[in-house]
Amino acid sequence: MKDRLELAGIGAIAGLCLWSLFELLPDVVEEGFLLLALTVGASVFFSVLMALVGPERPLRAVLPSLALGGLTGLLALWSGLRFQTVDGFFDAGHPLMALFVIALVGAPFAAATLEDRAGWRDYARLFDSAWGIFIRYVAGWLFAGLIFVVLLLSDELLKLVGIRIIDDLLDIDWLRYTLVGAVFGLGVATVHELREYVSPVLVHRLLRMLLPLVLLVVIVFIGALPFRGLSDLFGKLSTAGVLMAVAFAGVTLITAAIDRDDENASEMKLMTFSARIMALLIPVLVGLAIYAVWIRIAAYGWTPQRGMAAYTAVFLIGYVGWYLWSVLSGAQGWQGRLRQSNLYMALVVWGGAVLWLTPLAHVEALSVRSQVARFEAGTVKAAELPLYEMAHGWGRVGEAGLAKIETMADAPLKERIVAAREAKSVWQFKTVARAGNDTALRAKLTNRIKILPEGEGHTSVFEAMERGTLMALERHCPEGTEPSCAIVMLGAGADAVFSGDALLVAQEQPRVWTLRLQSGQYYLQQALAYDAAGRERAVPENLFERVTAGAFELKPKIRNVLGVGDLSIIPYN
Repeated sequence: MKDRLELAGIGAIAGLCLWSLFELLPDVVEEGFLLLALTVGASVFFSVLMALVGPERPLRAVLPSLALGGLTGLLALWSGLRFQTVDGFFDAGHPLMALFVIALVGAPFAAATLEDRAGWRDYARLFDSAWGIFIRYVAGWLFAGLIFVVLLLSDELLKLVGIRIIDDLLDIDWLRYTLVGAVFGLGVATVHELREYVSPVLVHRLLRMLLPLVLLVVIVFIGALPFRGLSDLFGKLSTAGVLMAVAFAGVTLITAAIDRDDENASEMKLMTFSARIMALLIPVLVGLAIYAVWIRIAAYGWTPQRGMAAYTAVFLIGYVGWYLWSVLSGAQGWQGRLRQSNLYMALVVWGGAVLWLTPLAHVEALSVRSQVARFEAGTVKAAELPLYEMAHGWGRVGEAGLAKIETMADAPLKERIVAAREAKSVWQFKTVARAGNDTALRAKLTNRIKILPEGEGHTSVFEAMERGTLMALERHCPEGTEPSCAIVMLGAGADAVFSGDALLVAQEQPRVWTLRLQSGQYYLQQALAYDAAGRERAVPENLFERVTAGAFELKPKIRNVLGVGDLSIIPYN
């Protein structure tokens, strides 16, 4: 009971503290980055404290929690100063991920050290601590979620008889924060008390069962590569992300199979065999991921996202190198070697996350240098420059790089840079950019497409075309022999019906399309051709030449159609 009260109290204090940081302190502390540091530090402090309390007494757990909280707070402040605003820090995303890794990896090491001073070198202790924290946290949040579901259902039930006390209480911000923290702490404490029944052993066993299945998928993937080819695999950052995710999943499943020591490791030959083969195949996935990242960087230059992908790949190289050595060094003791590699690589990953938040790994500066150099060398089109990202997501160096590009830019690019700075979202910027591109495309199409009948003055038809139609016309009406297409306005003449509709006739291939006017915009749709007997016909090869020569008439039937000889071309029939 005492443990439950302690953790519930810590959770309540954590909730109240976070409420103060979110709701009260912004009115007192004007410096946004100081507020950021305090918020990150407090969040990590309480998160680690609640992870440690239970196996350890609160007073013993305070010091390592303060150490990790203080470290992450200072690193958040240090890395945050790269950006103009706190919003820019959050928009970047990768600093938060690094801070999360510091807390996630640091907590098990702190727990093992509290249990024994040399515990951080004891893989079995670290294994138990890490999985124990994971189970307690998952169960704690699940319990908190269930409590709030019950509260909401109870609130809805009481509202039926006019009682709104639960709703009124939950509307009080500080009380809601405090209640969430207290309930979460209570859940964590209860799971710790029932650790003999709610243990990580079940999770280990379930994960082991997945290992042969994932291995089979990896084997099929690698086996299919020679037949499928690599042309569609590389050049996409998402491909690298998938490959890295599967590699990490493989590492996790191997870790579950070999467990904390030889005594608890799986004795099934299928599992041990799968673990060894997976350890040998993970390097293939990592190698492909690294190559995919490299191809992307070579084609489009560095960005913070690609920098983080490359940084992650470096650590994966460490994992796969150690795994290969562990397995290939001999069948005797390979599981022990894998466990030691996991321990040391965890320390390396933790140190890498700390390094990432320092100027030594200033990925924004690297990205700016890359993009500016590509622009200076003429290897990147202006439309491909990450202008919005530089203005809003790459911090102070991003703005400096944008200013440098601006000094070398022509008038249209300068306009796009101004639009990037003023845009409130990437969607807004792309909308403005698309509008500018559409204007230029309309100007090109007026030279490629002939409007018929002549003298009708229907050039405004291009202004009424939506983006999809403009792009379709660019494909069907290529540069070269102008005009390459003709638009016949079906509404010409006194007897016109559906006066806005038109037909597009292309020179490149004997096909016709409808330009249907709907809600003030033209959309490209199908058109069909019929002979005098009403039979569907393919359009003749010389249709474009006949139409542009004026050998046509507009026939008012149910609607105006295009008559070419005995052929009637009917829109969207």
